[in-house]
Amino acid sequence: MYARSLGIVLRVDGEIDSFNAGRIASEIRRFNRVKSPLILDLSNLEFLGIDGFQELLALNHEYRAAGLYCSVVAGLAMRPLLRIVTEHGLPLVHSVPEALQLIEDALPGRRVLQRLVR
Repeated sequence: MYARSLGIVLRVDGEIDSFNAGRIASEIRRFNRVKSPLILDLSNLEFLGIDGFQELLALNHEYRAAGLYCSVVAGLAMRPLLRIVTEHGLPLVHSVPEALQLIEDALPGRRVLQRLVR
């Protein structure tokens, strides 16, 4: 995990399966309290089981409900599940730089909107 000025980048390596999916999701949820954009970098993940995928869907729902930005850098481990579950709603990006650029592009609009609301 490393923090950037635009958000938090959390890289998960190894495997997410039924044994550790809940624990990993709990750790990711801790960053929800920071109220900062989150980028989950799963590009180096070797395996993602259905339990891990379900946790990702739940995390995405929670972040959206809280009004927080979250994106997922998908890798090879996600491809089989993404082929099966096409209507997943996950905000997928190709790379961390792409996700950071999306956050940066959204910032001026947020600042203008905040000024208009005041």
